[in-house]
Amino acid sequence: MKIREILAVLLVSSAVSAPALAQNAQQASPPPGSPAATVTIPGDQLPPPPQKFGGKIERDAKDSRPFWPARVVPPKGAPNVLLIITDDAGYGVASTFGGVIPTPALDRIANAGLRYTNFHSTALCSPTRAP
Repeated sequence: MKIREILAVLLVSSAVSAPALAQNAQQASPPPGSPAATVTIPGDQLPPPPQKFGGKIERDAKDSRPFWPARVVPPKGAPNVLLIITDDAGYGVASTFGGVIPTPALDRIANAGLRYTNFHSTALCSPTRAP
């Protein structure tokens, strides 16, 4: 009987403490520079600015210290927004507007009624790329 009582107490205590341990494990964030590190940035600059390198580069790999930039994640409650940036693609390149490049996802969005038609392009690329 004693063994059953001890096992029952251990089972109940482990069941009670397991959620607390899991909660503590979820709150711990990976250290900066690790492959799993994340960072949230304000959304006023896209793409996000480059992150400072925090590793150490030496002549030998054994003397170096690796560093991975943190993966940028949205803040909690952020809207689900898709930003598409193209370069050297004219207005009529996508199949959505009669072009030869198949863009089925953009076609579905356009057929649902969302079409952005305020497109600007210059005859020379230099004015649009000047700093």
